[in-house]
Amino acid sequence: MEIEINERTRQCSRCRQYRPIFEYRGLTETYEMTFYNNCTYCRRNNQLKDRRLVQVVIFKRDPKKGIQIILSQRIHPDKPYFNMMQGTGKKVEVYTDNNGHKILETKEDAAMRETLEESGIILEEEKLQKIWSETVPSQLEWTARRCNIQDATYNVTLSIFIYSWDWIQEPIATEPDKSSDWTWHTFQEVIFMNLIPMLQKNQDFIFQEIGKYFNYCEIESLGKQEENGISPLTEKEFNTFKKKTEKVTTKEIIAIEKYKKGVTSK
Repeated sequence: MEIEINERTRQCSRCRQYRPIFEYRGLTETYEMTFYNNCTYCRRNNQLKDRRLVQVVIFKRDPKKGIQIILSQRIHPDKPYFNMMQGTGKKVEVYTDNNGHKILETKEDAAMRETLEESGIILEEEKLQKIWSETVPSQLEWTARRCNIQDATYNVTLSIFIYSWDWIQEPIATEPDKSSDWTWHTFQEVIFMNLIPMLQKNQDFIFQEIGKYFNYCEIESLGKQEENGISPLTEKEFNTFKKKTEKVTTKEIIAIEKYKKGVTSK
């Protein structure tokens, strides 16, 4: 059946077919019409080819050591991020249903599935909290992985979830050829680790969000002027911070972040 070519149809820049290339938005009689360069069919196929990666940071509060997160080291020499520390998680899968249609797995389902496959821990979806997400060009993500340059022009969406450990399920290294045993680490230990880029970029923010969960950090509403007035840690203070056992404050986290940015710029 041929589609009538009129003001409602355009030639798709990808498949070159004339199809309706618009979406209606709104619930009133006045609709907003949004036009795209590609038709709905091509946009959906393009979205299915985009990579989606998830990381789950499982945490607990130890009575003596404070907040800790669980990490393992990537040990397969032929896999990306060799020797870097990671949480549970990997890519969001695309499945084919009984009718042959491709269905994209939700990020939450991917987070729960990968955590079970990698550590044997069963997560409850209602306790899973997404705290960060970012979409970057595929070339940028592959560059961060220190792999060969890729020609793909698809996007990569990165997402981080946090999850409170139930103190019952013990993590198991179910993929010993890919990663080491799961071990618990404090914030003071994590800042000295070589994390995968997604976690490295957001390590301070992750602990702040976990701190809010426990009301553990002194979550202060700092004004811009007060935040600018916080001085970065000195090298000596930074090196001794790992031995700190008291509660970590928001001001200390900001001071650490400023110190690390100063070292990076040098």
